[in-house]
Amino acid sequence: MLRLGSLIRNPQTRKGVTLLPPRCFHVSATGPETQFLETSSLGKTRQIAYQKIDGIRTPGIIYIPGFMSHKAATKASMLHSFCQKYGFPYVRYDPSGLGETKGVNITETTLTLWLEDATQVLSHLTDGPQLIVASSMGCWISSLIAKTHPEKFNSLLLLAPAINFGRKYMQVLLSQLPPELKKKFEKDEVVKLFSPDYGEFPLRKSMFEDMKKRELSMEAGSIPIQCPTRIIHGVKDKDVPYKESLQVLGALQTNDVQLLYVKHGGHQLSDSASLEIICDTILKLTAPNSQTQ
Repeated sequence: MLRLGSLIRNPQTRKGVTLLPPRCFHVSATGPETQFLETSSLGKTRQIAYQKIDGIRTPGIIYIPGFMSHKAATKASMLHSFCQKYGFPYVRYDPSGLGETKGVNITETTLTLWLEDATQVLSHLTDGPQLIVASSMGCWISSLIAKTHPEKFNSLLLLAPAINFGRKYMQVLLSQLPPELKKKFEKDEVVKLFSPDYGEFPLRKSMFEDMKKRELSMEAGSIPIQCPTRIIHGVKDKDVPYKESLQVLGALQTNDVQLLYVKHGGHQLSDSASLEIICDTILKLTAPNSQTQ
């Protein structure tokens, strides 16, 4: 669909955040134009790339991606088609250093910056409480946002939650790095790694040191999430052991929480069967009279 209005509208400013006109547009029935949310926070000015569609149903849906993921990933793209089909407003975005977002290099980004990105998008691009769909590290980010913006949570869907993963990941990384790369890492120099599942990505020690500052208590009832919550985790997850989701379940304050294990599923939950389960869970969460709290 050609949306001419988006090509000529003036930038809007809301609370110091500028909504920039789209850089480009797409003549497509399914692909919305990429737009940019300009923000200055944590000492960095950046333009957060996002795609947004309108809908008549409530709540709106926002996708918070995992580590090194972005708005073009499989689940984010699938949710766009799903929301178009069922009439939900939907927002997906590129965290700083990834995708089309400008202003921060990938080697400069941190969990704190990604947390700020998600908070800015949730605060300025959505109306009212949202169904927040979070994947992997996005579940950690969502749990942190719940402390400061509980009013934005209508319901929550956690996919393979990777909360507090940084410390353990760094230990594994250090045990596997050859001596020359380990020295670079300890000096906070960039170390480029390659994973068959995720491709090449650069890491530096300061990224993990920042994660330590954001670790959450996993004691029972310590995460202040009050909304209905569903957790989906693949039993074949090689990155985050599926039994860790039992601890997440206990740490959430809400009693309206359910955990679903998918026997065939891996960490990404991007196969067709897992995607179908995700869609079915969203429909149940958003069905009239479905929420008990």
